[in-house]
Order: sequence, then structure tokens, then C-alpha cells
Amino acid sequence: KFLESIPDLDAQVRQNCVEMCQYFHSETKKLARRFEDELKRIYYSTPTSFLELIQTFKSLLADKRDSISLLKSKYEVGLEKLTTTEQSVE
Repeated sequence: KFLESIPDLDAQVRQNCVEMCQYFHSETKKLARRFEDELKRIYYSTPTSFLELIQTFKSLLADKRDSISLLKSKYEVGLEKLTTTEQSVE
């Protein structure tokens, strides 16, 4: 539900992302129990922390998409300049 707002995300990729976030959250709970057993310190893994994980994923994905888009744009401009230079030399 929370990942449906991400544009251009294939259904299979979306499902894999959901499974990944679920895995991270469940493993965090296991590690929190171990943390408590070994160090006697309590770490709470709550539904809010799960939502924060999803929000962090969405934020990182948006940042990476922007970064890749910028690099793609630079590549296309460079390629265009090479093409125009090649044509002016001929």
C-alpha cells in the first residue's frame, strides 16, 4: 500500500521490495531480542519504525533516480556534442 505511490515501479519489483522491508523488520526484531539478552538494553522495533523504513527506502530510491537521471542527461548532452563536432569536422 505504501509503495504504490512510487511511479514506474514494476509489480514484481514492488513485491520484492515489500518482502525485503518485511525481512529487514523481522530481522531487526530478532536482533533486538539478542541485543537485550546480551547487553541488557532494550530496543523497540515498532510499526512506526517499519513505516520509517519504507519512507527511507522511498527517499533513497528517489535520490538514486535523480542521480541516475542527471548522469543520463550529462551523457546524452556529451553524446550530442560529439555528434555535432563530428558533423562539423566532415
